[in-house]
Amino acid sequence: MLSTMQGGQLGVPLLLRHMQRVVGRSRVYAPDNAEGTSFAMLAERAGRLANALTGLGVASDAVVGTLCGSTEAHIEAYLGIPGSGRILHTINVRLHDNQIEYVVNHAGDQAVIVDIAYLDSVLRGLDRCPNVKWVIVTGAADGDLPDVAGCRLCSYDSLLAAAEPQAEWPDLDENSAAVICYTGGTTGMPKGVAYSHRSLWLQAASLCAANSLAIGSSTRVLPAVPLYHVNGWGIPYAALMAGADVILPSKSLQAKDLLALIDRHEPNLAAGVPTIWSDVLEELRARGRTSLGSVRSISCGGAQVPSVLAQAYAAMGVEIFQAWGMTETSSMSAIARIPPWAVSDKEKEHYRTKQGRVVCGLEARVVEIGGGELACDGKTVGEIQIRGPWVTASYLGSDDRENFDDGWLRTGDLGTIDADGHLSLSDRAKDAIKSGGEWIPSLSLEEKILAHPAIEEVAVVAVEDARWQERPAAIVVLKIGVTITGDELSGWLENHVPRWWLPKLWAVASQLPRTSVGKIDKKLIRQMIGEGAFASVDPPRKKTSSRSPRSAPKALAAR
Repeated sequence: MLSTMQGGQLGVPLLLRHMQRVVGRSRVYAPDNAEGTSFAMLAERAGRLANALTGLGVASDAVVGTLCGSTEAHIEAYLGIPGSGRILHTINVRLHDNQIEYVVNHAGDQAVIVDIAYLDSVLRGLDRCPNVKWVIVTGAADGDLPDVAGCRLCSYDSLLAAAEPQAEWPDLDENSAAVICYTGGTTGMPKGVAYSHRSLWLQAASLCAANSLAIGSSTRVLPAVPLYHVNGWGIPYAALMAGADVILPSKSLQAKDLLALIDRHEPNLAAGVPTIWSDVLEELRARGRTSLGSVRSISCGGAQVPSVLAQAYAAMGVEIFQAWGMTETSSMSAIARIPPWAVSDKEKEHYRTKQGRVVCGLEARVVEIGGGELACDGKTVGEIQIRGPWVTASYLGSDDRENFDDGWLRTGDLGTIDADGHLSLSDRAKDAIKSGGEWIPSLSLEEKILAHPAIEEVAVVAVEDARWQERPAAIVVLKIGVTITGDELSGWLENHVPRWWLPKLWAVASQLPRTSVGKIDKKLIRQMIGEGAFASVDPPRKKTSSRSPRSAPKALAAR
């Protein structure tokens, strides 16, 4: 028996009609637009962009790239490009020139919308991107733009001013591509993921659920997340769907600028990587402030949220919670909300330190690397695999199946899943440390080291060891004006972790290298350790012992 329900295509056109007819009064704010722009006006400008692209001769199914910050123009591109049947390609502005050139050519971009601040990045490789016929520049007038052979440059604002609004947004096939995002390219050239209209809709709806980010019409959200990074974590589409006011940070994620936006526009929900909110915390303390104003919750992803950071914000009445996801899963796939059965502080902390509970609509499992499925008992460690309607089934233009397992995405993360779907990561498979046949979880070790009052940041990686095969090395960034020895760090740490976890090497850096999406680049750190690039912190003295690594004494932390 078939159902009696009406059909209909999910996707950006349906969202645009909703913005025009239902949530048009909600607004988007930016540092240069304190009064904000209504959703209805955003939809109108998105229509002008769609018609302007048609007027330029950009094909109705073309890929259009963006190199933009978190701006209103970028949100207009989020809407007008896929809403007109074209495909939006959000380009990571932090990629190297050769990577930008690669993804532009790989995706087949016919036009690129670029903020004036990033124009040079496009122009340097434009002669090697033959498909690009138009470069549309925000923040510039037509007369200020250079002449480029084989390509025309024009002003974004001038283009929209001359275009007509869209009369109607017709439905598109919900399974057609709407947005392309590329991975960070840490192990080679970036890989493309093409999100469908349907997947964007379903993922955005999942963020509106109470068990997720609970984005609704009373929410005012500050996404301190670049819009080129995994669709801004899906937050823009979710906010537009819910009629939630959005405060965009433009190009600056500096603590002082974020605090200015918070004080002016009073968001109650924020998002961003832990480093950003650690910087905001330091700025608050430097100003003698004990409140984050109107903010009541912060969703953090990209790295483990340190307990000390969560506790500091909790003292201000702000819940900071972990979220987990990746480009391949359309961002947030697990959210670490505290379940109702967690009553004691110890139980709440247990769930707060996990990556989150798998959201409804997705399924996850634990698999032995190279083997079969393992128990979801919260104890058995294996590779996390995931599947669902907003998880990619392949990479764009690639038949490589290494990251896929019979309908499941291999995430490359090691961890556990408990019987209630709570996911806890211990490592990336490529970053795992196996010492004397036993796993040392680098994320847990980093968490413990970060609790030391002298440590600002830390990265733990594996280094070779003649006896134990691998041992941990800890690269630390010390707080300003602090000095400390390896003996002192190991002596403090052995009160908090098993002795066989103690790092073989302590080294100090002024800052940790990061990938194009802001994550700590452990691959580069391992390379730099091999090259002796870090200054060594005085390690403990070497001794010998016949004990097994599980009960290894402090001396085994020596070089």
